[in-house]
Amino acid sequence: MTADIASFDLFDTLVQRAVWRPHDLFALLAATLPDQAGPWFAAERGRAEAAARRASGITEITLAAIYAELARTAPQGLDLTSIMDREIALEIEGIAADPGIAAAFRALVAAGRRVIIVSDMYLPRHAIETMIERAGIDGYARLYLSSETGRTKASGAVWDEIRADFGLTAEARIVHLGDHPEADGAVARRCGVTPSLVSPPERRLPANRYQPSGHALADLPHALLRRALAAQQHVGQAGDPYWLTLAYLVVAPAAIGMAGLIHSRVRAECRRPFFLARDGLVFQKAYETAWRTEAAPPSHYVWSSRRCLNLAAITTLDASDLDFLCSGVSDLTIAEYLQRAALDPAESAVAAAMHRHGVHGQTAVNDAPSRAALRAIFTDLADPITARAGIERRDLLAHLDQIGLFDGKALVVDLGWHGSLQRSLIRLGTIARGTAPDITGVYLGTTARRARDIEAEGFLFSDSAPQSVVAATVGRSYEVLELLFSAPESGISHVACRDGVPYPVRLEQAEEAPRLAIAALIHDAVTDVAHAMRPYLRQEHIAMLRDLACTRLAGLLTAPDRTDAARFAAIPHAEGFGALSYRPIVPPSGRSLFAAAGAARTAFWPAGYLARLDPGSRFAVRLINRLHRRITAPA
Repeated sequence: MTADIASFDLFDTLVQRAVWRPHDLFALLAATLPDQAGPWFAAERGRAEAAARRASGITEITLAAIYAELARTAPQGLDLTSIMDREIALEIEGIAADPGIAAAFRALVAAGRRVIIVSDMYLPRHAIETMIERAGIDGYARLYLSSETGRTKASGAVWDEIRADFGLTAEARIVHLGDHPEADGAVARRCGVTPSLVSPPERRLPANRYQPSGHALADLPHALLRRALAAQQHVGQAGDPYWLTLAYLVVAPAAIGMAGLIHSRVRAECRRPFFLARDGLVFQKAYETAWRTEAAPPSHYVWSSRRCLNLAAITTLDASDLDFLCSGVSDLTIAEYLQRAALDPAESAVAAAMHRHGVHGQTAVNDAPSRAALRAIFTDLADPITARAGIERRDLLAHLDQIGLFDGKALVVDLGWHGSLQRSLIRLGTIARGTAPDITGVYLGTTARRARDIEAEGFLFSDSAPQSVVAATVGRSYEVLELLFSAPESGISHVACRDGVPYPVRLEQAEEAPRLAIAALIHDAVTDVAHAMRPYLRQEHIAMLRDLACTRLAGLLTAPDRTDAARFAAIPHAEGFGALSYRPIVPPSGRSLFAAAGAARTAFWPAGYLARLDPGSRFAVRLINRLHRRITAPA
């Protein structure tokens, strides 16, 4: 049977707010007010609304009545009219159409149906009409506002008014879509209206462990995630709710909080910020979108990687250079190690060095003799290595000069963990300028292994303290964070020049496709949250965001579930530098318990691997590895 009237609720149905709870807007508004007025408004706005409702004797009131009640306790001289205007403006700015429901609305209008909007809301008509227009919704026959008539959905009185306005009989069919089980559901049904309920907004997120904190600013990402999921579902994209959830609720708070630390350091120390490729890119976007002001110096993106900077910094092959060239945990071949350093195994001098040390290009480097042979080969090839380093250094320095890295006090930003790239930049600056440049670093975290000859600070933890739990869990799962904070671009081998213009030479690898897709989604989410948070961010919020990030990252890293393990298992991760070897962050389960125990010991993310196993196998694997540690421990 066709409905005579199709009715739509407005808030949390036809349109969505950019706050998790409606009253969060009051706390956000309070954060924009002068010092004394902010705490007063945060405490009084809800009380004034409740008092105005009691005084009215009906179930809906006007915004003017609420502000009249606020005037009774307002600080002297406070301009309440401008605050009320600002509240209306924030409500309007935060509105967006629910794509799926708005599409159904437009389809009914296009089909010639009589469509109305019904809202229990205290805002004035001009504000509501502006919201509806902003959301791109039009063609409705009428708009019913309880703030104008006092007749509400909650009481049911509005339905009598609607029937009278349209000349409907009691038998005429009205179908109403809304989210409130009582006002939009049970009461409507008692009034002869056919209700159709959508899920309340708090139930529109996928099940996850990252519950709202109760802080208006910290919970903005939940509202934005709700919007993003609705938008992707409407256009038929898989959108992957899992990665969107991590992007909005885990990565965004960490990136924006760290960007706040960068902002404070830039201001306090008059430093220019430089963000290192690739992991620094998400922090640069958070900094530029959420924190940077016009008075602050521009930020720069530094084309870099372990190979790009560390190889170019080699002038004479010392022990630390050899450690770098021989680094890696996969069983690469001698040839693969040489190729990473731009050495051709077929070249006569290289082949002769391999022959002298009793190996060939396909020899796997997987034991002490093969590792010693590799180190000896690199030592023999010091001249071609330093020659290649000189060529790459020349072009890299052209890029670093172009962005002015060594022209004053610099702040370099990267994910973490030991400061090796910062150290190489200082070496390069010393080579180029004859004196060590003033470069300090900010990282998501630094471990106890950080080089002590550089100045660096970690956001979540510095030198593994004070957040020792997070530091310890990150230390067993670096690759998880390297995925979550990576950039949607290929890695950089080195910098070259074409006609005197520097450009990055990238490592294009098919294995990178899953990571690139996830990184693009994460960067969009971080930018979305940073833009929404910008008007409200203050210095004191940096610690709040850090604590939130620590709690959520520690929960993910220490207690993953099977869903976490399965999602990360599908993502290959490059080992070492040069992107020659990939393996999944969470490997497949072993065919036997002993194979599973070995896999758990070598997995990038041991806790993630264990989460894939059934409880009995997990217990057995832990027992086997406990015995393995005792057997292999030094006497």
